[in-house]
Amino acid sequence: MNRVELRKLSLEFRRISSNFLNSTDDTADVNLSRFVNFITENEILKNYISNKIKDVEYDFEECFDIGCSGWADYKPPKDEACHIKAAYDYLLFINDNEKVNVRGQSMRYCWSSRKINDNIQSFIDMAFKPLIDYINDQLSMDMIVLDEEGKTVGGNTFIQQIGTVNGSANQQVSGVINSYNTNNDATEILALIDKLLPALEKMQNVDADKIDSVKDDLEVVQEQLKAETPKKSRLKKALDGIKKFVGDFSMKLAVSLAASAVTGSDWSMLIQQIESFIGKL
Repeated sequence: MNRVELRKLSLEFRRISSNFLNSTDDTADVNLSRFVNFITENEILKNYISNKIKDVEYDFEECFDIGCSGWADYKPPKDEACHIKAAYDYLLFINDNEKVNVRGQSMRYCWSSRKINDNIQSFIDMAFKPLIDYINDQLSMDMIVLDEEGKTVGGNTFIQQIGTVNGSANQQVSGVINSYNTNNDATEILALIDKLLPALEKMQNVDADKIDSVKDDLEVVQEQLKAETPKKSRLKKALDGIKKFVGDFSMKLAVSLAASAVTGSDWSMLIQQIESFIGKL
């Protein structure tokens, strides 16, 4: 898989996992089923998981204690591979059993909220966020590897042969790759901004001026990405504003996530992708 395909896979995984994490009582089982199908039918995602847990022997009920008669305990194992296996096996357990559903499993745990949708989202986050984070990390690492390989290819020289004329020529691979990747990165960043802007409207107890300021920064990024020649200085200034906003209001951002199909990783991904875009200019 090349970098463009990998980035598309990453975006699609983030969308599906975000929908899953933000499920309600009406959508939880459908979103869980879609999530399971996606990670089991895609060869790359399936390999990420199988490579992590192939030699692991661990019963997911030791982590989630679903057989108890009272409130279930959550006891995540110290070993990461065991934790990933527990989350994955629990996921399949819920998906493959007609008499088991997300709401029923969420009600086995004691939550502070009395709202069923809050409890469902808390349950999904507790049980399956470690698996989602692991897959996101693997996708990011593979993209980093492809980026480094692209830089290496860019420094190569090849022998150019045209008819009977032979000669040495510099291969401009890196320029092509960077230009192509930059265009692709811009599309992904714009998609993330389109997703994040509506979530700002749902933030509470945040000064309107602060909201307007970060909106301006996001719109500057949009403007520069659509420009024929993006200005690095303007992007850097807008990025600094976005970073400050996320740092200052991270807790309030987290509260707003429950009301939108946005996760904290979306803000982190936006910052990372803008930084990456600037680095390629």
